[in-house]
Amino acid sequence: MRITATLLIAFGLVCASACAQGAVADSKTLYDGHHWFQLRDEVARSDASGFYLAAVEAAFGKEFKAEAHLKAVISSGDSDAITFEARELLIGLYFRLGRYKEAFVQGNLMLAQKPDAADVKNMLPTLAVLSSFPDQSLLSRKASSIRIDIEDENLILPVKINGVEAHYIFDNGFSMSGMSELEAKRLKLTIQDVKTMIDTMSGAEVNIRIAVADNLQVGNVHLKNVAFYVLPTTEPPFNQLAEGRQGILGLPVVVALNHFQWSAKDRTFLVLPTSAKATVSSGNLAFDGTSIFQQVGYAGTPLDFSLDMGAQNTMLYPSFALAHPNLQTSGSPEAHKVTGVGGSVDIPSVLVPSLTFTVGGRAVLLKPAHILLKSNNSTSSWFSGNLGMDLLNQARSVEVDFNSMELSLH
Repeated sequence: MRITATLLIAFGLVCASACAQGAVADSKTLYDGHHWFQLRDEVARSDASGFYLAAVEAAFGKEFKAEAHLKAVISSGDSDAITFEARELLIGLYFRLGRYKEAFVQGNLMLAQKPDAADVKNMLPTLAVLSSFPDQSLLSRKASSIRIDIEDENLILPVKINGVEAHYIFDNGFSMSGMSELEAKRLKLTIQDVKTMIDTMSGAEVNIRIAVADNLQVGNVHLKNVAFYVLPTTEPPFNQLAEGRQGILGLPVVVALNHFQWSAKDRTFLVLPTSAKATVSSGNLAFDGTSIFQQVGYAGTPLDFSLDMGAQNTMLYPSFALAHPNLQTSGSPEAHKVTGVGGSVDIPSVLVPSLTFTVGGRAVLLKPAHILLKSNNSTSSWFSGNLGMDLLNQARSVEVDFNSMELSLH
């Protein structure tokens, strides 16, 4: 059961106006390469302000500061390229917070700047439908302990949607929550058609529809107006799931939970008290649009992975293969099957018996290790790999805090 969809907002960052010298040039290079942890360090070292400071704030959970600074960048009359990128960062921020009306406004302004921007055109129909509903909001959030199921390493959380009980997969890899057509009908949700497609982990593009649940409850967390992709019941993962379990809690719900901890061994999920925002983030998590970066260690070197709490198995990407050619020559060639919403695809890969990584302060063993030699979707070039539950669940418990932007293995 492979259940991850990648970014809805997956358009690449365009280059800004001609680079200045020194720190600005360094910051631009890091920004264009999606190197958020290095950019954070560069911005702190150079005492930067303006766009790159705002970009770091957006990446490291300083939403209110980032929003104010990005709007100031837009109002400053800086270059069109910088304005375009500032709007793009705002859309990613608004989307993961469920603030779809504001995202739609920024998308239209981006298209006015660049009428031929294909990725913006593909995104706008979804935002148009979402903007017709109230934004997602948090009614209440209290600490709670939830009994969960574990299926193929995935966390299955009990939820109530409009008062109806269900059990859904927990998956930040979905840019928005998702459910099958059958589940949407079971919950009597109104389904809206959308003329667009999303990119999936297997590289397939899938037509989507949208439904919005008035109320969603996870433990003692109550949310209003939670949006769902509605996808075919006949496609993975829903064709493998029973009625009442054909749903996925995606990124806006995951972010709204804010601070949580789970134990696969004890089958518990804790919603923890909200912690204080870190003044200067030194965390190992970063946002990039609707993706989450996780800083992982390998052979004493920090690497950027995508954090994917809906993936059973960790995969390594072509950039990792290029950085470690000895593994390509010592490993065994294979065609590794990658499955997501929309189907499966076999990708040329190398199989290595085992590799040791450091995740959240703890050594974990990837056994076996599959190293893809070809990108499997539009964003995999940003990462050294996709961090899945097989590594995370080796710990007694896993804690995620979006205030400190820290993932810890206990």
